Amino acid sequence: VAGDAGAVGATESAGPTGAAGDVFSLGCLLAYAATGRPPFGGGAVDAVLYRTVHDAPDLDGIDDAPLRALLDRCLAKDPGERPAAADLDTLIAEDAPAGATVDWLPEDVVRIIADRSAALLALPDIDATVAVTEEPGPPQPGPGRRRFLLLAAGGALALGGGAFAAVRLTGDGGGGGGDDGAHGGRRLIIGVHADLTGPMSAAGRAQERGVRLAVDRFNSLDDQRFRLAVKVLDDQGDPARSARVAEEFARDPEVVAVVGPTSDEAAGAALSAYDEAVLPVLTVSALLMAFPRRANASFFQAAPSYAALAVPVVNRLLLRPDVERLGVLVDRVGGQGSYQAGYATNLLTPDLTTGTTHPRVVPAGTTVFEPVVTDLLSHRSDALFYAGDATGAAKVARILADLSFAGPCMAQHTVMGPEFLEQAGAAADGWEFVAPFIDATAPAAATFAAAHRKRFGAAPAAWSAEAYDVAGLVARELATLAEAAAKGATPAAEGTTPAATEASATVTPSGNGLPTRSALTAAIAAARYEGVARTYAFDKERQQLVGQDAHLYRVEDGSVRYVGPAPKPKS
Repeated sequence: VAGDAGAVGATESAGPTGAAGDVFSLGCLLAYAATGRPPFGGGAVDAVLYRTVHDAPDLDGIDDAPLRALLDRCLAKDPGERPAAADLDTLIAEDAPAGATVDWLPEDVVRIIADRSAALLALPDIDATVAVTEEPGPPQPGPGRRRFLLLAAGGALALGGGAFAAVRLTGDGGGGGGDDGAHGGRRLIIGVHADLTGPMSAAGRAQERGVRLAVDRFNSLDDQRFRLAVKVLDDQGDPARSARVAEEFARDPEVVAVVGPTSDEAAGAALSAYDEAVLPVLTVSALLMAFPRRANASFFQAAPSYAALAVPVVNRLLLRPDVERLGVLVDRVGGQGSYQAGYATNLLTPDLTTGTTHPRVVPAGTTVFEPVVTDLLSHRSDALFYAGDATGAAKVARILADLSFAGPCMAQHTVMGPEFLEQAGAAADGWEFVAPFIDATAPAAATFAAAHRKRFGAAPAAWSAEAYDVAGLVARELATLAEAAAKGATPAAEGTTPAATEASATVTPSGNGLPTRSALTAAIAAARYEGVARTYAFDKERQQLVGQDAHLYRVEDGSVRYVGPAPKPKS
């Protein structure tokens, strides 16, 4: 049994634990908060476990029908009947008592929660579980405070196992291959797994163009031992379709690497297929702090995570003489990305600076922000960071403008765009954003931007340069491996893991002189690449981008303008 008796689900008492078990435990906690007693009673452990497995929960005294129905579902014996964790955000409709505003929770209670959370984060780290078979092991324990700081600075990425279904999809341009590089000699394909018609279609199309430009550049060089082509598949921003897209790429023997997926959810859904095929996949826009752990480590997060981006946010807002306290406002409408950005900003501030924070969290669907903004300012916040969506950021900006707040304000890069500018109006001026992508006007991007305009007739959009970079990294490593194979030698990859070394030992299993997916995975893991947007190198254990290089933008005269590389501490 893992967990306290009376808080462990019926099936979890005798079998594996998982997300459904966490929902059961949450149901027990909520029932205890609502009634003042455990839903399965107390007493001897074996008796409590028996009641948990066989008896209905004691919910007497809960007159709120929606709450009782929710608790019944959370405490269902069958894990399949419990709501998913993501669904609870909408099922738990209110975070404040009827008639109360978002600042209803007493300040003393807020402080106790913060202090106890900090105490938990300060506990010593637990050694990670080591798997002794080839099967993926259990999830590693959650990070302690020190481990979280390392993770936010570019460390821990978790990957885990699963199966996938085979579904045939069609690609871009009749079969997906296109004509890029198909002429002359042997051909290898770089896939583009993108959202081309869904909510992140602008980013997906920009990434496709970046990859095509990198392939053009590679194919223009003389004396290459192979040509590159591009195959594009659209997941429409749908996780289920993303899994099918990944399977399609995995089944295609000519595809040696994939750039994408575009969104966090699509990336999480696709990893199983890519990992099982040992197909290297590099995302530049899926920024969650951690993804499910997998066995073959072929997933590379080639951009700073939401948590890593908190480092330049803190540097920008607090390494200045006029700011001592940062107000952090997390709007849960932004999902995990906003939570991770706000949480990391709050946590890293006292570790990176001498400043302090005053954090507040509002539930998804909040429309009245005046009370929480007033609370932030009443606690002497000299600057403000908002993690949420464009609508919430615009409302906060207008409130601050009405109050003549003169301190610096920042928001996540997800807020940066026409919607925020239109809704905030003049109040948007002066707001800043730390983004993981470079702008076409940056001096470092001048050559790339000129080539993009020549090829596509327009300036590159956000995420295009980053996709160009990682496709260039893949092309370089493929060329190096092919050259080594032709000379009868395997390139030594300094600092690679034992698994990567073993994978690179056989560069040409079919004898055709072309690199294998596993060899390319090992080469990417050990690579260092100077790109347009940043330097690319990956943590040797977790394959996550090393460093927090990012870019600073500011609203001036109603337009978002590129300022330059995001600030770093002087020491």
